Amino acid sequence: MKFPVDSYDLKARYAPGLLLALPVLLTMWTCFNTEIKEISNFIGALLSATLIYGLSVIVRGMGKRLEPKLKEKWGGFASTIIVTQNDHTIGKELKRQYLEAASAYLKLPIPSLEEEENNPEQAREMIDQLFNRIKGVIRQEEKDGLWSIANAEYGFARNLYGSRTIWLILCVLSTLVSGIFLYVDSGKLVLIGIIFNGLLLASCIIFGWFILPRYTKEVAFRYAEHSWESFYNISQKKPKRDN
Repeated sequence: MKFPVDSYDLKARYAPGLLLALPVLLTMWTCFNTEIKEISNFIGALLSATLIYGLSVIVRGMGKRLEPKLKEKWGGFASTIIVTQNDHTIGKELKRQYLEAASAYLKLPIPSLEEEENNPEQAREMIDQLFNRIKGVIRQEEKDGLWSIANAEYGFARNLYGSRTIWLILCVLSTLVSGIFLYVDSGKLVLIGIIFNGLLLASCIIFGWFILPRYTKEVAFRYAEHSWESFYNISQKKPKRDN
């Protein structure tokens, strides 16, 4: 079995998975340190790695579940919105160049201004389909471009955003467990654990509910801009495809 360890997975899956696992791991290693040492540090490390991997799978699933809600909230995918006439992220001339280059290169239709005005939903669907093909091109022709960095950043933000409730629950439960252990046994290690768990809980609330929603949208639009620009550059360098 191939273990996924590419750059995208590390940033978009394992990084948010680690953030979710951190309060649990902190509680485990501060409250149950003696028990873990009796079992062996190796077993403790193995359990930690398993927890991080399991949560990385969960956060990806939660992130994918969130995406349709983000599309509805934003009025479409960022990659579609930036080339529609009503959006001002990029200029009209640049939109025209992007769409015409995509149509010529991929031999696919693009919506006219009249079609976009009369039937915006159908126009967005046409651009959605167009961008699905564009993703395949840039992944093949420019896999290490700026779009890939922005894509991993968006994956991290989306997955953590989708998992923020789980993150909050784990922070609250870990803080409570640390508090109980501190009440029973006021050891220095347990005290350190509850302090850091309290900080993680506060960070979860601030970042998850006040920063992450806006940050996710920002990086989604950044990914869209880099993707369209990368594709446009590829289309100007390479001959047009014959279907």
